[in-house]
Amino acid sequence: MIHWRRAKGVAANAGPDLRRAALVLACVLVMLAGVAAWTAPPMLPRLYFMRQDSFVLAGLVGILLASDLFRPARSKVRLPEVVLTRRAVLAGAAFGALILWAGTYLLFNNYPLTRDEQMVVFDAGIFRQLRLAAPLAPEWRHYAEALTPAFLLPLPGNAAWVSNYMPGNAMLRTLFGLVADPALMNPVLAAAGAVATFDCARRLFPGSTGARAVAMLMYATSAQVLVTAMTPYAMTPHLALNMIWLAFYLRGTRAAHAAAIAIGFVAIGLHQVVFHPLFALPFIDELRRRGEWRAALAYLGSYALFGLFWISYPHLVAMSAGLNPAAGASAGSGGFIAQRILPLLLNREPQTIPLMVANLIRFVTWENLALVPLMLLGLRAVRRDEGFARPLAYGVVLTVLAMTILIPYQAQGWGYRYLHGLIGNCGLLAAYGWRDFSDRQEVRAFVRTATVATVLGSLPFLVWQAGAFAKPYARVNRMIDGIHADMVVIETQGADFRIDEVRNRADLGNRPIRLAGSNLTPADIRILCARGTIAFVDAPQMQALGLGFTKARTSPHFQSLRAAAEHALCRIS
Repeated sequence: MIHWRRAKGVAANAGPDLRRAALVLACVLVMLAGVAAWTAPPMLPRLYFMRQDSFVLAGLVGILLASDLFRPARSKVRLPEVVLTRRAVLAGAAFGALILWAGTYLLFNNYPLTRDEQMVVFDAGIFRQLRLAAPLAPEWRHYAEALTPAFLLPLPGNAAWVSNYMPGNAMLRTLFGLVADPALMNPVLAAAGAVATFDCARRLFPGSTGARAVAMLMYATSAQVLVTAMTPYAMTPHLALNMIWLAFYLRGTRAAHAAAIAIGFVAIGLHQVVFHPLFALPFIDELRRRGEWRAALAYLGSYALFGLFWISYPHLVAMSAGLNPAAGASAGSGGFIAQRILPLLLNREPQTIPLMVANLIRFVTWENLALVPLMLLGLRAVRRDEGFARPLAYGVVLTVLAMTILIPYQAQGWGYRYLHGLIGNCGLLAAYGWRDFSDRQEVRAFVRTATVATVLGSLPFLVWQAGAFAKPYARVNRMIDGIHADMVVIETQGADFRIDEVRNRADLGNRPIRLAGSNLTPADIRILCARGTIAFVDAPQMQALGLGFTKARTSPHFQSLRAAAEHALCRIS
């Protein structure tokens, strides 16, 4: 249940520094919005900014500039403060998981929109057969990239296929699917992350029930947390495992540290090896700073072994498929560095700064509108090195810096997903800000107003936008599924992510089998025609169902593929 109690006190006079800080923040956000409006790369980053983020950002700036919110309080009324109990949090988390599960179907039709999401389902289908990679029939090996155009692990001769992501997320989904609907997994993990965040807040703020409530509020009203939990993205497991890891870490016992280390093994292998270490390293360094050398060395030694294991995982995949592991392009630590790390470092994205500005604006707008201002207030605790404020902040900074260098372009995503695993950190930093400044009436008024604007404004708007964005792709997917042909060639050239409509099961048991037109030649079409009926889906057909950002025209290359089929007297459906 939820108990209520009176706040200990509200300052009758608040200094003008907070008002100035709000105005400075508003000006910074306006400046960043201007940069994004003028420099955001075409298509997706610009579309996201213009159709979604700019409207929410305008609302936040308006709240910051509303002078009435920053006047010293004249009222002596004491405001009630929420006291959350563990039972209330558990009940709320369980109810929230059910709502998110329903949203998976109502909002997204349980449709994995992006290639990242598709590959989770693709890999889970392989793991259900107790394989690490699925054999690919010889007659289809030449067409592997046309059948799955991105994120395949390069294996010799395409004799087998699986995604080049770490397998943790797909393996968890496979195991969860043995006992329940796989679509329920991420809602359950989002709920588990909420419970773990509350446990962390209880330990970090034993004397401030308000700070604990604020940490939970930031988590529960994050559009990014809620919408992403309705998808198969690995980011929800990242967030949940990070917060469960932190809950054990904060206990400080040997058994708890051992549990955190075990969780770290799974978290590193979820998706990309870099994300969890960026979260954990500041806390490991905190052990060193506190003189707990044995614990720090246990974490470092274990994480070094975990990293070596996961970057060598392609060896295991190749061996499981009966292939020479040394021939795998990304097998082993040397291959991992050569194939994955060096290209990211050497092939620099020329629009890094505009992309990161758009990414950070997207993160701000997809959270509770009070989050970032409260985090800035929490910097006082960081400067004073109070509690665990410093490692919480350093994890966020490290991740932003690493992503700026490595992967500034996130492509599709709800909010800025590369910071998703750090949303718990952000909520706890906001709780530090509340703990230190909640005696000031303007702070309380701002959080109250921003939360109401989030719950009644930005949150439903962004949820609606996410569904509206996904629906045309789902309609096209249903249209292709309804085609009575053995194969369908899809026009994939262009910036509309039509290529994500090329999705096949690992055993190629789906009909029609889908192929990316951009990865085929007229000679390929003539060979494929001998294998069965073939259909073509071009860009105008997809745009008629709402898929497309710009005027669609059939490309000359796709026209040549269709002409080749007609010349070869193919059975065209």
